[in-house]
Amino acid sequence: MWAFLLLWEALLVCTTVAKNVSFTINLTWEYGAPDGFSRKMILINGTSPGPVLLINQGDNVKFLVHNNLPSNTTIHFHGIAQLNTPWSDGVPGISQKPILPGESFLYQWTADDYGTYWYHGHYLSDISDGLFGPIHINPNPQQPLPYNLINSSQTEVAAMAKAAINPQLVTISDWSHLTSTDVFQAERDTNLDLYCTNSILINGRGKVSCLPISTYMSLAAPSTLQSLNGKNITAQGCTPPGIAEVEGEFQFNLTALPPVLAYSCNATNTTPSIFYVNITARWASFNFILSASVQTPMVSIDDHEMWIYAADGHFMQPQRVDGMLIYSAQRYSVLVRLKDDPKYDAYTLRVSNVGGNQILFATALVSYTPSGKIVTVAPDSQALFNQAGNATNSSVTTLDPSTIKPYPAIQPAQDVNATHTYKAGRDGAAWRWTLSGNLSYPTSITEDYPLLFHPNSSAGLNPNLTIRTLNSTWVDIIILTDPGSQNPSQPPHSFHKHSNKFFIIGSGVGDFNYTTVAQAMQAEPSSFNLVNPPFRDSVVSNAVAPGMPTWTVIRYQSVNPGAWILHCHIQPHFAGGMAMAMLDGVDAWPAIPAAYGPDGIGMGM
Repeated sequence: MWAFLLLWEALLVCTTVAKNVSFTINLTWEYGAPDGFSRKMILINGTSPGPVLLINQGDNVKFLVHNNLPSNTTIHFHGIAQLNTPWSDGVPGISQKPILPGESFLYQWTADDYGTYWYHGHYLSDISDGLFGPIHINPNPQQPLPYNLINSSQTEVAAMAKAAINPQLVTISDWSHLTSTDVFQAERDTNLDLYCTNSILINGRGKVSCLPISTYMSLAAPSTLQSLNGKNITAQGCTPPGIAEVEGEFQFNLTALPPVLAYSCNATNTTPSIFYVNITARWASFNFILSASVQTPMVSIDDHEMWIYAADGHFMQPQRVDGMLIYSAQRYSVLVRLKDDPKYDAYTLRVSNVGGNQILFATALVSYTPSGKIVTVAPDSQALFNQAGNATNSSVTTLDPSTIKPYPAIQPAQDVNATHTYKAGRDGAAWRWTLSGNLSYPTSITEDYPLLFHPNSSAGLNPNLTIRTLNSTWVDIIILTDPGSQNPSQPPHSFHKHSNKFFIIGSGVGDFNYTTVAQAMQAEPSSFNLVNPPFRDSVVSNAVAPGMPTWTVIRYQSVNPGAWILHCHIQPHFAGGMAMAMLDGVDAWPAIPAAYGPDGIGMGM
């Protein structure tokens, strides 16, 4: 089935003449004020988010980066499989050396898959400084489309298809008033896992909102109130840092914590992003990209239902929802049936963080006015979710990600060639993390000796740092999250695998006392799905509570030899080492073009 799918997708791509498309970006370090507070940030051709890459499936892409920053950088194309181009994946220490200040690098890859993706910095946490932008790849004309499962009317299907190839790209990010370097330094100075930000941005715009502490307390979930141990939520809406039940039994230096990272709140007032829709189009597609460093928002549009039709760029059987929770790095494409006779000029698009770390929210507007002049906005009484992301009534429907089914249906192999089991958690400090359970992985350890060039180096052969697979084999990766003195609780981790997508075949709460999935399925068959499981490039672990370990299993086929990485996309966790290198197809290692090899300068073949 899987081999047929790869062949089928390749044939679809070949039915359209591929174009060569080129993009050039200039990275600069300048002052910006996306939420009304000015600080230095990364701009991409003068903006953040950067320019949209709008291309067609099968196109050959050249993406030239000029690094005019005062620091090193690289660019990763998130969700792009990089079939036969592992040297363009953009991970320092894995697939390339960093792009030094004043230097340039040409990334080259083919848009083998359709869907919504994004590009972002992959050097330390430069995403958090504004280095990201959207990618949308329109499908080949022969690609089966799921729109008739929403409405069988040919008129409606045609309108949905037109909306889907002209989507509203909505990039959601969070924003700190300190640079990523300063935040990471504060983590090390305080020994804290810093989990708060100052605002949420929608397409690069937002504002700082400050509520009374009594309001924050009234919005907080019971589990959050219990973890406070009698303390109040801060003026920034944060759970106070340094609570052992949240961050582990460590010694914290709270005096070294800059107040702006958890305590202080100074409101700003800025103009929100506006998304214009046309009544005559009947449908609009909103393609959401979460580029946030920390926050996990619930997304909704007042008085509008949404039909989710793609997850992480891949079509799924559509589901009608009122809101959806988006985890770091995920993407969802939704179709919205526009109102034939709207009562108001605009309706509010709401983004509210859900989680015990912080109550934080942002809004944008969906405008029906062609002139752009908005007089009336639907009242807040029509909101489906409040400022903490909680539903305002019992009839609200949200997405259950475990029910996602790929469209057309595809199925993983029923058995595997190899199984790898890891235990994710903290590693000796609240801010230091591990995926293997034994070692933290700072990619700087191979920065000058990327594993693509040196797959048999000491790091490449270390099973606590690197996963090694054989080409064309099926692989299970089991991720355990086990509470203990270092991990009394953990948030859901959003793990992203570079290169080709995977199937999420199982998850559960409790101990995983098995060495293989086959054993586990005999004992817990209802915990697994090998018929039509979600097919994605990100997987989210269950939250960990005291005494309640969790587990998640992904299955994929190693079909793209090269050096890749599996990591938590929560930026403080990734910077803290929650990652493992992946050397796929070590028995069929690719020949590296000289321009991208150890002595090359990355300026094309």
